[in-house]
Amino acid sequence: MILLVVLTAAATLLWSVPRSGRRRLSAVFPREPRRPNPRPSLGDLLARRNEGAERRRSVIVLCRVMAAELRSGQPPELALRVAALEAGPLVGEVSDAGSLRREADRDEDLWSLSCLAVCWEVAAETGAGMAGVVDALAVSLTEREEQRAEASARATGPRTTALVLVGLPVLGTAMSAGLGGSPLAFLFTTPLGLLCLGLGVLLDLVGAWWTLRMVRGAVA
Repeated sequence: MILLVVLTAAATLLWSVPRSGRRRLSAVFPREPRRPNPRPSLGDLLARRNEGAERRRSVIVLCRVMAAELRSGQPPELALRVAALEAGPLVGEVSDAGSLRREADRDEDLWSLSCLAVCWEVAAETGAGMAGVVDALAVSLTEREEQRAEASARATGPRTTALVLVGLPVLGTAMSAGLGGSPLAFLFTTPLGLLCLGLGVLLDLVGAWWTLRMVRGAVA
């Protein structure tokens, strides 16, 4: 009670201070600036996902073009330069094995560039042909992308199931209200209804989260 009276008196005193005094108080006790929300939106996540797929496809194009250039007799440096121009800017600035490793470390979707760097280094040390190995790498990456696309397509059903599970309680409540019941009055005005509402929302969210977690694990 005493704390409440003290806080009320302090608020009244602060409100009665003139604007100039408030400015002085603001200068002494500056407000903490609002930090931007670091959480990305759904559109940002989808755009990032699509860009990652484009980067992986660009690496496949890079490997295929480089293998073709190597078979035509081009040295590895020139073959990589031509392949990078064909693949586009998504693969970054690559010119040798070191730059391939740097770009692979920069973006997780470009991790396969480190495999290409290993092929380059082994071929340089042993004098073995590089075209066949790079072509095999392109085939392996293509198969990996096909498996990723198939897993994502098969996960559409469980994702839809999770969304349906989230919407079923709302649909059931609407149907009950349409049939003449009073579910909202029970849920929001009675202790038992509030308990059922809180427990139901919690279980619904946990079920949807668990389903989506299993889907992400299967796709990964």
